[in-house]
Amino acid sequence: MDDGVKMARLQEFTTVLGHAKDESDRGVTLIIAAYIEECLRRTLESVLIEHKDVATLFEGPYAPFGSLSGKTQAAFVMGLITKSERDRIDAVRKVRNVFAHQASASFDHPDIVKICNKPIVNDGRMIIRDEFMHTALNIVSPLLYRDLDVSAWRRFELTQEKIESLRAASDGASAP
Repeated sequence: MDDGVKMARLQEFTTVLGHAKDESDRGVTLIIAAYIEECLRRTLESVLIEHKDVATLFEGPYAPFGSLSGKTQAAFVMGLITKSERDRIDAVRKVRNVFAHQASASFDHPDIVKICNKPIVNDGRMIIRDEFMHTALNIVSPLLYRDLDVSAWRRFELTQEKIESLRAASDGASAP
C-alpha cells in the first residue's frame, strides 16, 4: 500500500474529525455516518469494473447503493466487511436516522438509548454517548484503507473473449 495514499487518507480523516469537533451530538453523528458511507462507497467501487455506469449504482433516486443501508448490505454480501462491522454500521445508521428525523433527539432519546444499549455498541464502560462515539470512530479505522486492501479483487468487464479465455482455463485445469 502506497504510503502517500495512507497519509492522504489519514489527513482526510483528521479533517473530518476537525469538522466534527465543535458540532452537536447530532452534527457529529451525521458527519461520522456520512464519512462511513464514503468509505463504503470507495470500498465497493474498488471491486467493481471500471465503467461509467458504476455511478448509477450510487446516485439517483433508485440507486441500489444510494443509501448507507444499501452500501452496507452490498459490502457485507460481497465479503468486503465483516458481520460485526455490518452490525456496528447499522447501529450508527439507526442512530443517525433518529437524529435526522426527530428534532428533539439526543443521546437520552428512548430510540437512541435502545439502539446504543445493545452489546454491539455498549459494553458498559462509558456513558451511552461515549460508547456510541467510540463505536462509530472504531468503524472508520478498518474502513479507512479497506478499498486499497480489496482492490486486488477488482472485477473486469465480461467480454466474449474473456468468457472463452476463462472457459479454456477452466477446461485446462480439469484435464488430468
